[in-house]
Amino acid sequence: MTRSILVIGAGELGLQLIKAITSHPSKPIVSVLLRDSSKTDLSKYPVKVIRGDITASIDGISNLLKGYDIVISATGFSGGSGSQINLAKAALKAKIPHYFPWQFGVNYDLIGRGSSQPLFDEQLDVRDLLRSQNKTKWTIISTGLFTSFLFDKSFHVVDFESKRKDKIAIIKALGNWNNKLTITSAEEIGYLTSRIVFDEEENPPEGVVFIASDTITFEDVAKQVEKVGWSVEKQITTVDQLQDRLNKNSDDQGAKYGMIWARNVGVSWSLDDTWNGKNGVETESLDQWVNKNLARP
Repeated sequence: MTRSILVIGAGELGLQLIKAITSHPSKPIVSVLLRDSSKTDLSKYPVKVIRGDITASIDGISNLLKGYDIVISATGFSGGSGSQINLAKAALKAKIPHYFPWQFGVNYDLIGRGSSQPLFDEQLDVRDLLRSQNKTKWTIISTGLFTSFLFDKSFHVVDFESKRKDKIAIIKALGNWNNKLTITSAEEIGYLTSRIVFDEEENPPEGVVFIASDTITFEDVAKQVEKVGWSVEKQITTVDQLQDRLNKNSDDQGAKYGMIWARNVGVSWSLDDTWNGKNGVETESLDQWVNKNLARP
């Protein structure tokens, strides 16, 4: 059976989902929902572009989602507060058979409410809403941290710029060097999500499904950066330091996110417990990702 799939958004993850889904031999009918202002060129993919606003009313969003067999949200937090719960309400109102909300991240259930990142509470609101009904199937793909974000300056763990002329990278462990974190590249999130959609077509998994490229420590990050030629200056950002930053500036996004990993709860899981691990799907280790993507000094 040819199924119709709507992907919401075409950012880093959305593009990888589009690439993986459209290349599947079952040739699903794929549409992509983009903002009116989006300049993203999807002409090389066999998709239909739909224009619409995910910050519209629930009725307005619902009208955009109607008629699809599967809706996968790849919007991230770009829609701002309230966008994720409104999307979930719209998916239920549209009677979507299978909904994949934007939850490509950490174990929000384990982290719980009242964390340093208020947006995470809304993710729990979405889960509560989906669990309260039984008409729309739903699957959450828990990925841990996007691998690229681990090395993004805004995450405040790896800094290549401050001492680049001396070929020194500053690596800051969040909490301590033995704290674990699960990482998955956007490419593998797209690929594994497509595998889950198509491999499990007859009996799609419902609830939370864990995937991972790798589970590592901050010490591993420092070692891999050294292996590609950087000298490493190691520092630690403690929970107390992050809390002090938040006390001084409650809008400090770096501190809000950093606190989650510094507390080391709900941010890592064993590869043996993942969908890819259980199904024998090999994934890209931190070592492999660094060798392929990281700039040399």
